[in-house]
Amino acid sequence: MAGCVPAGYIRPVMMSGLVLILALIGAGSPSQRSGILVEASGGNQTGSTGRLLEEPISVLVSDSVTGLPLVDVPVVFSIEPGCGSLIPVDGHPSTSILTDSTSGDVYRLLVRTDSEGSSTTFVRLPDKMGDAVAVAEISVSGCGIKTVRFESVAINLRTIIFEMIGGLALFLFGMKLMSEGLMRVAGNRMKSILSRLTSNRLMGLVAGAVVTAIIQSSSATTVILVSFVNTGLMSLQQAVGVILGANIGTTMTGQLIAFNITEYAYPGIALGLLLNFAGRSSSSRFWGRVALGLGVLLLGMNVMKGSLAPLQNSLPVRQFFTSFSSSPFLGILAGTIVTCIIQSSSATVGLTMTLAGAGLISLQGAVYLVLGDNIGTTITAQLAAIGTNRSARRAAMAHSLFNLIGAAYFGLLLVRPDSFYMSLVEGSSSDPMRQVANAHTLFNVFNAAVFLPLVPLLARLSKLLVPGEDPLAEDAASVKFSDKLLDTPVLAVDEIDRTVVRMADYTRGTVRRAFECFFEGKPKPDEILAMESRVDEMQGAITVYATKLFSRDLSEELSLRLPVLLHSINDLERISDHAVNVIEARERIEGRINNVDSTLLEAARDASRTVMTMLDHIVDALDRKDIRAASEILSLEEKLDSIEERCRDAYTESLCGFHPDGLAGLAVNDFVNYCERMGDHLTNIAQSILGGGVWRGEEENRQP
Repeated sequence: MAGCVPAGYIRPVMMSGLVLILALIGAGSPSQRSGILVEASGGNQTGSTGRLLEEPISVLVSDSVTGLPLVDVPVVFSIEPGCGSLIPVDGHPSTSILTDSTSGDVYRLLVRTDSEGSSTTFVRLPDKMGDAVAVAEISVSGCGIKTVRFESVAINLRTIIFEMIGGLALFLFGMKLMSEGLMRVAGNRMKSILSRLTSNRLMGLVAGAVVTAIIQSSSATTVILVSFVNTGLMSLQQAVGVILGANIGTTMTGQLIAFNITEYAYPGIALGLLLNFAGRSSSSRFWGRVALGLGVLLLGMNVMKGSLAPLQNSLPVRQFFTSFSSSPFLGILAGTIVTCIIQSSSATVGLTMTLAGAGLISLQGAVYLVLGDNIGTTITAQLAAIGTNRSARRAAMAHSLFNLIGAAYFGLLLVRPDSFYMSLVEGSSSDPMRQVANAHTLFNVFNAAVFLPLVPLLARLSKLLVPGEDPLAEDAASVKFSDKLLDTPVLAVDEIDRTVVRMADYTRGTVRRAFECFFEGKPKPDEILAMESRVDEMQGAITVYATKLFSRDLSEELSLRLPVLLHSINDLERISDHAVNVIEARERIEGRINNVDSTLLEAARDASRTVMTMLDHIVDALDRKDIRAASEILSLEEKLDSIEERCRDAYTESLCGFHPDGLAGLAVNDFVNYCERMGDHLTNIAQSILGGGVWRGEEENRQP
């Protein structure tokens, strides 16, 4: 703040010099002074902007030999104009040397020592935050001029809090924009990486690190893993391996921030807005969101740095953070609580790096905060696991155990100042922010290496903490979607896709039971009606979730794919409706069905076998995107049409012959007709599969 001189102040050089000469004359001769001793008090204070410091600044002047106080010694206090002002103290005669003619603020003040050798004045802090340095010049004839500095800090607590909250909000918002943009751009690649996971835990670790580094969010990765385990797409041990890698991948955010690129915040925002609004393709708009998010993130870092800058020289603040960060328990607890609240480990690391860069916390204290951050970030997975099955809850528990145990032994054993780990971190860079980023990365890499051979043990421990077995049958038709996946539409659509496969399989079971009821008289119709109701519930749940997706910014591919999936579930629901029609037809047959005309009955059995074969093919086609299975359905649909025609002719012939089982024959004819309608709906689904999940027209979709 030096050099910030307000307009209107007067610098009377001649008057100042005259006063100083007179002061020196009155101070005594060299023979009267063998030396002086000066004691200062009132420095290193912190106060509110525009207010007086709580304690005055003063000097106590005494003879260095006798120790007696020196009286009437001239002491000139001064402070830079615009960086505060001096206020005389009652009982201490003073003379203003430099005064602002407009405001009346005093910048230089002569105060002679009193009978106790004391010279005192008050300091009013400036209206803006920063350092306020006052200087005292003690002039004694024969002893020269001694200078004492009083360093104080002017802060505005409300401004600091608002700027910290605002900067953190910008950071989180930028992180969300960047993460969403990266997930949209890299969604298919991320899905491909995860889908190729095997039981090899090392590959799982690599995949988790790569995916998290791509999407810049370990929370998103763990939420996805919980969803995958919940749907049976991934085993618990696979998920644990990926979690180890996710903790490594999330450290890339800190490494990115550690580069001195905050000056590119505004260009990043400008580029992001340009691509977002002027981009012609969805891909360019998503990349614009990435650039915009990075720019806003860096802007948030700048705001947080600026808000903490005035505190760098505040001794009370430094002492508070030093005592706070030197305690492993308090440091880890603080990092955990902050991350639980804001649900972003990257934001906590960024805040820690800002504190370290400002010199407010030591490297050891920063590491404690980072360890707590790794514990706190597991809250997201725990929240995502609410309402899921036990396997998914165990995956979330494994994440918590991994980070909790790692932080515990690291905090106790490896964060000693003389440990190899701390020496490695300190030697990795001279920049405090880079040191924190490196400490975060090294901790997670080391912790993952320790736990990688222990993945089975960690999985068993998770099972002990989340005991019990998941029901196998009762959840066959249950549908539970995670709203967390809505932030990654490509994964949300895949979740719908997998649920459609389950719905198709359940519909197949419903139709099979309906056919058994028609030909054998059991199971009871109530069972089929209950199964049909569950199919309706599955359709409703998928439709509601898809509706939420439509409100998101979808890529062109997903915008075309999602309506086709909805069309498919509508077809499956109509098939289950026809299963109910089948049992209603059976209720119109009195007595044994074998009494029906054999030709009609044979047609009905052929139709039922054909429909079941088509259902088998449709489940395989939906599950594996099997083009051959989908093509086979089209040929079976033609066969079903010929069966219906044969049945209709046989029924007409039976009517002409005046057979007594005319009503039973009508029920069988209706049965075949319902089978043909089921075939039509299955054909619709097959054509969508042949079209790559996008409707291209019947003739084109019929081409294998």
